[in-house]
Amino acid sequence: MEKLTIGMAHHNDFNGAYFTIQDIRKELLFNNRADLLRNIEFVIIENDQKSQHAQAVQNLSKNGGMTPIRVINMDSVQGTSATRNKIIEEATGSFVMVMDCHVLLCPTVKVIEQLFHFIGCNKTSDDLYCGPLVYDSMGNISTHYNDTWGGQMWGQWGQAWRCICEAYNFSVINKDNECGYVDLASQERITTCGYCETSLPELGYGGHEGKLRKEGYSTLGFDPYDSPFEVFAQGLGLFLTRKNAWLKFNEHARAFGGEECVIHEKYRRAGRKTMCLPFLKWVHRFDRPDGVKYPLNIEDKVRNYILGFTEVGLDMTPLKEHFVNEHSFPVEQWDQLINEVNNIYNTSTSTAQPEQIMEQIQALQTQLSELKKKGKKCCKA
Repeated sequence: MEKLTIGMAHHNDFNGAYFTIQDIRKELLFNNRADLLRNIEFVIIENDQKSQHAQAVQNLSKNGGMTPIRVINMDSVQGTSATRNKIIEEATGSFVMVMDCHVLLCPTVKVIEQLFHFIGCNKTSDDLYCGPLVYDSMGNISTHYNDTWGGQMWGQWGQAWRCICEAYNFSVINKDNECGYVDLASQERITTCGYCETSLPELGYGGHEGKLRKEGYSTLGFDPYDSPFEVFAQGLGLFLTRKNAWLKFNEHARAFGGEECVIHEKYRRAGRKTMCLPFLKWVHRFDRPDGVKYPLNIEDKVRNYILGFTEVGLDMTPLKEHFVNEHSFPVEQWDQLINEVNNIYNTSTSTAQPEQIMEQIQALQTQLSELKKKGKKCCKA
């Protein structure tokens, strides 16, 4: 049986970490699945080691029983990118499931059983895996993020749909209170099924779910036995990767934000996919009545996005539109962050716009491709 590492970053949220870990341990033990528990290790990356919450986590780690709970202090960098990268770096399992320290599996034992079966059948996979988010009502889910912006984030929750022909998956977006349709994986705007070419219905966005079902369209992700399907992106409260296949969050990122959709695009550009596993359901505690203790500000978020967009080679236009034009992020700060990131990557700090730089890169890539076709080398050996 493959070994599984379950890891989480921790910053002053002992209650969340306690219940996430103890839920898995108690459910497996008291449902007679200690055999699975023996093949799990827990890794906690502590991002504020002098806090009382950190001491409580250390105390919990001393009561791991048959299941190791390793706590690794990391105060050098504050933020989710560095700590999540560290989880995977420190993991001894061949697969790593990274969870927020306030996430519960739905249902715990069945998910773990299916997870071990899945990783045993996909030992060489290079893809990134996610699962449906379950809402507090326990009746609704979101299977993915759509390629839209909102609330200072790239990506908004969506529900996967399947065409009447059962051969094509799509998602619905709110387009001026009307239903807009996009391919589930590529997010290309569509008006017809990409397989049977049936025209998708013109509907108002409000109440569209019942109308689509009435016409024979079906949702994906509710049935845990549905086949995995490709998505554009998903929230990172829970994700699964093979340890040696992880492509990493940006090494220069700090604090919170700027990871969703960027890491998924990084996988796509490496020829890989993000796959939703319908059995891998999770519920996330969003409310924080005691407040958030880690650094959380818009400047760090914008900086992380600029870093990720630069690293992956994404067009900055929608990023600037959302933060500068829609959320009034000061253009002077934007320019300063662009220069900072350019210096990090030793890129041009000229007045050329990011889209112009991308055009130059694409032109050079085209020239290189033509040289390769002619059998010529771009430089002397």
